Amino acid sequence: MKRTLSILILLMLVLYMYAQIDTAPESKQDSLSVTETDSTVFAEPVKELSDEEKLCKEVAEEFTKISDEWDVTRDYDILLPRIIGFMEDFFKSGEDPNKITAVELEKIRVAILELKDNGVSETLRNLLENNLSWIDKELAGEIENPALVGHLSKPMQDQLTAIDDLIRLEAADNNGIKDYGDKLQSSYKVLMRYTIGYDEMLDNIYAEVTRVTDKRVYFLYIDDDLQEKLELFSKKLGDYVRGNKEKYLEEIATNIETTYQAKKKAEEEDDELKSKELHEKWLDAKAVTIDNVYSTEVTRILGVVNQYRSFNGTYDVGNELVKKLIDDDPEFETYFKNILKIKFAQDLGSASKKYFRFDVDSGFRTYRTNVLIFTFMFFILFFYVFLTVRKKKDSIFIRRIPGLDAIDEAVGRATEMGKPIIYDSGLGGFTEPQTIASMLILRSVAKKVAEFKAEIIYPAYDPIVLQIAEEMIASGFLDAGYPEDHKKDNCFFLVQDQFAFAAGLSGIIARKKPATALHFGYYAAESLLISEAGFAAGAIQVAGTVSAAQLPFFITACDYTLIGEELYAAAAYLSRDAQILSNLKLSDYGKLIFGSLFVISTILLTLNPEWTFIRDLLSTH
Repeated sequence: MKRTLSILILLMLVLYMYAQIDTAPESKQDSLSVTETDSTVFAEPVKELSDEEKLCKEVAEEFTKISDEWDVTRDYDILLPRIIGFMEDFFKSGEDPNKITAVELEKIRVAILELKDNGVSETLRNLLENNLSWIDKELAGEIENPALVGHLSKPMQDQLTAIDDLIRLEAADNNGIKDYGDKLQSSYKVLMRYTIGYDEMLDNIYAEVTRVTDKRVYFLYIDDDLQEKLELFSKKLGDYVRGNKEKYLEEIATNIETTYQAKKKAEEEDDELKSKELHEKWLDAKAVTIDNVYSTEVTRILGVVNQYRSFNGTYDVGNELVKKLIDDDPEFETYFKNILKIKFAQDLGSASKKYFRFDVDSGFRTYRTNVLIFTFMFFILFFYVFLTVRKKKDSIFIRRIPGLDAIDEAVGRATEMGKPIIYDSGLGGFTEPQTIASMLILRSVAKKVAEFKAEIIYPAYDPIVLQIAEEMIASGFLDAGYPEDHKKDNCFFLVQDQFAFAAGLSGIIARKKPATALHFGYYAAESLLISEAGFAAGAIQVAGTVSAAQLPFFITACDYTLIGEELYAAAAYLSRDAQILSNLKLSDYGKLIFGSLFVISTILLTLNPEWTFIRDLLSTH
């Protein structure tokens, strides 16, 4: 038995040793395999692009391809002599600016060293030391701007202004620093002058590059084939955005519900401040529409597209461009052509954005259906009011306006005294509503002037308004049956300058001593000058304007004043024209309707702040 067990144990040991030797290579191979597997597992995983990223990358690659295919040689040849011209105007006008500014920097350095030890305050000393450090770097060649020595950045300009202000302030108590301050100021002015000239040169170059590339994109280079490509890219992106409509609507609804629940929770916890804040957020969330989301998505997705667009370096119209041209650098042409390519690519992106936004935003905006309904209701109300007014225009009630009632008295007074009537319409152009209202009033006034056999003088601020005023006065005399009494020489252009007009009109009033002065239209700071001249001349004055800032002056200096909308109502009051009366009455009905809605909404929201249905009904977000 022992012998059998010994044989079995020996056999097992042999088998074990054999197994170890036989499987060693496999074990080694397995070990390598595991190592390779492990290295694969722990290596940085390749990022899987989403459908959106794939689409944006595809569009970006197409944009890059179009930009790379564009030959900039023609535009380079056009722009190069213009750029050289801008630079020559700056660098070759007299002496070399770099030499001049270097000399001025040395002068500043000397003046600062002497000024520092002349009893200045610690604040000024610190500013001077900072300035001295910058000057030393400039003179040592460690400069930020390689194209112009002593170029002043915006922070440096602010620092120089602070130094100058402090020197002036401290010079009052320390006469010893005044001379140094004058020296510094003189040199600083030189640096400032060349800095401004240099920056203007860069602005001119950039403007010229922009003008040429914009022209290429929008007029010359956008042919039918390229437009089709841009529209195709936009359609791809637009289809993607519109394809997510259900997701966007769900997000909008979720945001509204989440905000509402948070608001209710804050109310249950009696957190009034948080509740009000969440209530406002809830109202804002309710105002969000699918079109708002679309607009946001257009901007966001174009940002993703731009992430995949590479421009192979940083190129800009700046110091490096100027430096390369000054030094006759052989890389200038490549550098400038890259600027043109980048600018073209940017303009191309802007053109594509228009197609993309139009493709996404086009269509019927359902959230503005209320506007369509209200528009139809407005037209129905307008025609109803117009037909009613047309039938009963003589009996339509209009609130009495004392200032206009006084016009008959004022015109009669002018007739009795044998003095003229001065009429002006202010500074407004022919499209200004106040000027239009003034012209309608002028026609009625001219009719009364003709009936009373008086004289009217109209000095004009605007030559176009002058032509209209002449027609209005002529029509007024014709309506009265005395067209031959109209004197065209009494309508004349004065001057198209605010205070020159005020001075001229005041002079006319002072010389003519009119019995009546009428001021209707748009006025600014000259209102008091004009009305005070009329008061000094002893004229009856009636004025009217919508400008709230000028009303106090007219009310003080004039006998009667039309306040705000009374100016617009005056034409209807005087003429009784059916169309003008309709506009007036329609305005009154509109105020009544919206005022009623305002009162009802206020009551409902006071009872329950969640009853926002009238607000939602009127919303056009």
